[in-house]
Amino acid sequence: MKTRHMKPQRILWNSFHYIMLIVASLIVVMPLFIAFISSFKTPLEMMRGEKTDWPTNLANFDNYSRFIDSQPVGTAFYNTLFVIVISLIIVTLIGTMAAYVIDRFRFRGRSLILLAYVIVMAVPAITTQVSLYQVMLSLGLVNSKWALIVLYSGADIVSLYIFITFLGSISKEIDESARIEGASYFQIYWKVILPLMTPAISTIVILRTIHIYNDFILPYLYTPRVEQSTVSMLLFKASDMMSSNTEAVLMAGIVIVIAPTLVAFIVLQRQIVSGMMRGAVKG
Repeated sequence: MKTRHMKPQRILWNSFHYIMLIVASLIVVMPLFIAFISSFKTPLEMMRGEKTDWPTNLANFDNYSRFIDSQPVGTAFYNTLFVIVISLIIVTLIGTMAAYVIDRFRFRGRSLILLAYVIVMAVPAITTQVSLYQVMLSLGLVNSKWALIVLYSGADIVSLYIFITFLGSISKEIDESARIEGASYFQIYWKVILPLMTPAISTIVILRTIHIYNDFILPYLYTPRVEQSTVSMLLFKASDMMSSNTEAVLMAGIVIVIAPTLVAFIVLQRQIVSGMMRGAVKG
């Protein structure tokens, strides 16, 4: 049996890759690890020990109890879930409908519609916040979850591109067969096209959920009130308690906010990766 020998340059290059992967992993994991172990520490341990020191009692949930008692955790998670669900429904319906029309029909201005999406996405979002805030204020949506829903449901060229790309892999003969059977264009979309686009929809659901859950700018601008706060605003408001006596409580709050997405990713890891691959790659 022949032994495969690698060239020194190849070994060096592979070693560099692994070293960089390890370094990148540590950069991502270390803050989470520090937050996790710190959430079980007492105020005395936080003041006297190092950030990476192991807590004396991993069954100390006092910091979690204090955070839940002092902050509207339930309200924040409810608001976040409400915004995510309604926004995803609107994004999915508008995105798939627009993709269906753009991909299946040829009409004047089709290219201009795509160009308009690209132009909108090319403008940095932060530069339009003043005008957007004035519009939301005139509509009476400031300090309301509906302001977030309207803004999260807006133009997204990435979602539209994924929908159009995936729709292009669905044979048009399916549409023609449905038309022969007497189905209207809306019936074809609703009963034929939409179910077939499930992989692409799952991709958008994953990407948009991550974006909405982690976003801070829009909740900060449009839902500053406590009763309308999302989880990102929950942590921002809780940062006021940052002191030597309450730092561990804040760490517990960070773990509470991170835990749902972390558990979901671990449980649905294969579905997330396969959904992104199927939705983003034609065919």
